Amino acid sequence: MKKTYSISVVIAVAIGSVSCDKYLDEVSSKTLIQAQNVRTVQELDILMTGAYSGIAREVAFGGNALVIGETFGDLVAVNNVNYRNSPSRSSRVYTWTHREEDYGYQAEFLQWSTFGLNNANNVLEILQSNQVQTPGEADPRKDINLQKGRIEGDARFVRALCIFEQTRLIGYPWGHTPDNSHPGPVGNYKSVSEFGDLAYPRLSVKAAYDSVLNDLRIAERLLPENYNPAQHLPDMQPRANKYAALALMARVYWQQDNVDSCLAVCNRLLGQGNANRFPLVPGNQMLTQLFQRTGILPSTNSANRDEVIFELVNVVGRNSRTTNGAPLRTHYTLQSVYTAAQLANVNNLTSGPNLRMSQRFKTLADFDRQRDLRYRTLLDTTQATTAATAWNSPNRLWFSKKWGSLGTANLGPVQGVNSNIVLFRSAEFLLMRAEMNQRKGNTALALADLNAVRTRAGLAALTSAPANLLEEIRTEFVRETFSEGNRIHNIKRLKQPLNPGDRPASPSGVD
Repeated sequence: MKKTYSISVVIAVAIGSVSCDKYLDEVSSKTLIQAQNVRTVQELDILMTGAYSGIAREVAFGGNALVIGETFGDLVAVNNVNYRNSPSRSSRVYTWTHREEDYGYQAEFLQWSTFGLNNANNVLEILQSNQVQTPGEADPRKDINLQKGRIEGDARFVRALCIFEQTRLIGYPWGHTPDNSHPGPVGNYKSVSEFGDLAYPRLSVKAAYDSVLNDLRIAERLLPENYNPAQHLPDMQPRANKYAALALMARVYWQQDNVDSCLAVCNRLLGQGNANRFPLVPGNQMLTQLFQRTGILPSTNSANRDEVIFELVNVVGRNSRTTNGAPLRTHYTLQSVYTAAQLANVNNLTSGPNLRMSQRFKTLADFDRQRDLRYRTLLDTTQATTAATAWNSPNRLWFSKKWGSLGTANLGPVQGVNSNIVLFRSAEFLLMRAEMNQRKGNTALALADLNAVRTRAGLAALTSAPANLLEEIRTEFVRETFSEGNRIHNIKRLKQPLNPGDRPASPSGVD
């Protein structure tokens, strides 16, 4: 089969600009690359850049995946009646009617995760053919013999990420059938270039998980620990390293509820004992250092590590699709305060974010509202009918500030626009490890990890383990990771019933 790929598609997503349309016309009219003609490390890196750019879009991992993970769960409620009453793409997700729709947030996510997956498959097939040969190359960064492992690990990481997220989104959970033979992802393990290539069966959930774990074991072995400008082309700087592969592997075992394996991988990722390879940022800097990061920072894929293990890097002026005007901002971010007249009936708001944090979230998180810095800095709780409106009243609205803060008409990076999207950070894996240790009876270790997250948030360390330590850890997970796309997957992992949230508890029950 003759396979032809347009380099313009790959490059334009990565370096779109104000003159993007003109650039697209120029490149697509002049440059086509055939898979069998790829000959350099640089061209392989272009294909990988395309893979990352595809999955980073706001309709993929840079937006939809994070929105869907919360709207399927019970921690958000519809805020805007226009959103509620109009059958838009994302409101179908919230009301579950997307299952009868052929176009929506889930469809967009599947489309663009498959785009990234296909680029990764292209790279792996080219590497397997050994068609890239660089004899006499003096630059180690361009020597295929020195770069082949790094590129293969990169492609396997992206493929594993796409297959895993498709599987846990659209498949029934691990353990739904005794042999996990129920249908899994729509992704494939061969590159697709013609409609005829689309005729393939869905993998089972077992086959998908097995393949993901196999890819990640290889990726962990092949990927470097961090970007090294003397050994790697600049394209590698914002990409995954071996620790990103380990983080994703921990999530896979977490989703399988595999206690022993999840614990072992978390230890490899974070380091044993009190040391944390990815130290938590100060509690009063979580907004700026975690959720409003912009561009390639010193800690991005470097030996100088912070809490961020892997993020989708958005470089202002270089990305064709950013968080500006996209799901994370329009769903969560309050851009202008409500008037008293608007707040007189919060169930008839016709402007503002599509979603707000639900009554269920308020009671489940049970924040220490005096001390907890997550409540004080990562939530906007100022919008209420009166100043005296109780914190848990349906008339006091809570909005997540993780993906943008109260701004103006001229939004910039400080409001979370064009911000990086953090996918893996160490606080999540500390709490994963705490749960796994507690379930194995390692109470002291579980308490140490829980306290690390608590004290960073401004709370006092627990001096002794409460009787309900496991539930306390799971509650802390809700407090720490809200609006980061984890909620429905955790409910599926634990096979818990879906709480109806605040829909019947809100005034008139309109939600």
